[in-house]
Amino acid sequence: MQSWKETVLHGNYCFDQERWYDAQAHYLSAIEQLEVLWQRDKENAQLMMGWIAAMHNLSSLHERLDKPKAALQPLMQSYKTIMLLYDDKSLGEEFQFYVMKAARTCLMPLLEFSKNNPICDCCKASLEASWQKLKSAHCVLH
Repeated sequence: MQSWKETVLHGNYCFDQERWYDAQAHYLSAIEQLEVLWQRDKENAQLMMGWIAAMHNLSSLHERLDKPKAALQPLMQSYKTIMLLYDDKSLGEEFQFYVMKAARTCLMPLLEFSKNNPICDCCKASLEASWQKLKSAHCVLH
């Protein structure tokens, strides 16, 4: 079995070759692998960021195919997952630092997506509020 990194790279290759079905299959496979690994090692920042990247790649694929609803789904899923972690105070301080960075990584593409695609006003307001919350947040490592 390929590692999740190799699977994402194969997906990227297929994306570049405009082999959309194959790219999607690789991204979905990588996401599945990452979810299993990340579930076993909850505070692994590399797995978290790999999962976000694969989700964003899947979103980009759907956007390229002019499927905005399908493109929004992985962006929202990654954002919601990371924001749940952001509010989880049981996580270690170092991992919380990475979660804060991940939250920004998830939120930026969503805000950009909302500029070009219709999303409800309530969701837009929630995203803006999250952005303000993240901009004002500071994480200090000891």
